[in-house]
Amino acid sequence: MNAQYPGSGSGSAGAARFSNNFDFLRFVAAAAVIVTHAYSLTVGYPNMRLYDPVLLMGQAALATFFVISGYLIPISWESTASPLRFAWKRFLRIVPALVPAVFITLFVIGPLMTSLPPAEYYGALFSLEGVFSTPFFENGGVIGLFQENPVTYVNGSLWVIPVEVVMYGVVAVLGLAGLLRRRGAIIGLAAVNILLWMAWFDDPRMAKVRFTLYFLIGAYFSLHRQHITYRPLVAGILLVVLGLSVLTPHPPVAGVICIPYLVLYAAQIRVPLLNNFGRAGDFSYGMYVYHYPIQQALIQASGNTLSLPALCGLSFLLVLPLAFLSWHTIEKWALAAKNLDPRDLRRVFGLPEAVTDPGPARK
Repeated sequence: MNAQYPGSGSGSAGAARFSNNFDFLRFVAAAAVIVTHAYSLTVGYPNMRLYDPVLLMGQAALATFFVISGYLIPISWESTASPLRFAWKRFLRIVPALVPAVFITLFVIGPLMTSLPPAEYYGALFSLEGVFSTPFFENGGVIGLFQENPVTYVNGSLWVIPVEVVMYGVVAVLGLAGLLRRRGAIIGLAAVNILLWMAWFDDPRMAKVRFTLYFLIGAYFSLHRQHITYRPLVAGILLVVLGLSVLTPHPPVAGVICIPYLVLYAAQIRVPLLNNFGRAGDFSYGMYVYHYPIQQALIQASGNTLSLPALCGLSFLLVLPLAFLSWHTIEKWALAAKNLDPRDLRRVFGLPEAVTDPGPARK
């Protein structure tokens, strides 16, 4: 299975990107998250059954994201010349597209949908409570947003980003310590993760720690990819086990066992249409960071009267153009800058040599 980090590229890196189905799988996962949130935001989290089928679909989609990231990030580390450049590449993948999404949420959607007068809205937004609780997770009531919605979060989907960043740090620390390729390191971290998950098994919020298991398992598959074979029979058995798990009390356990192999098996199937799915762009990140506040605004504007198909349709109608613009105006260009050396950065920003490159450029 020949996989590279799925940024924009040319030459061998670009060719490798289109030899797998990661772009397609990320798009499907992002679409599944949009449908899941359309359902959960209209029903309200407290009113959902713990293992509601729609909720399980969303959890499988998140698991897919973490497995893919866990598989690709160690490859990125191994192909990167320095820890600083690794951090630079991770920064470019996460932050440039996130900033406009937060800006649009707080300075476009927020002023249009808030119940507060403008002065009070901006005063609350820049208060200590507003700065730390509003943009990413919950408590939209601080700035008068979504108070009558079944869910009051502003952009609850963004909780995964700090978790993802922590896992980047784990890969870097293991890499610097020379432990990344030692089986015991990843297995040991996974064992600790399982113990924490068991301790918080009945707490829906704290049980989110299990999603880092998907990252670690994906990383294990990546680091030992030369010795792992993906077979249709194994994938078929795991798919049956995963399907039957919905009849048991603990389908997330089956998910951790089955989903990583199934995702990576699906990623390496040679189907030209799927392999080339991302040639128009990788819109999954934009879909993910924009959909939640847009759905919240639609629910508030309609008084929560939209049917699920209508909310899903309007969500995709509004989110896909934003995701398209995010990729073509921000993400693609940010990823193109991942291999800039100090001299390149000097030319881009028009800075004198002494400012950005006081010594020999590192290759």
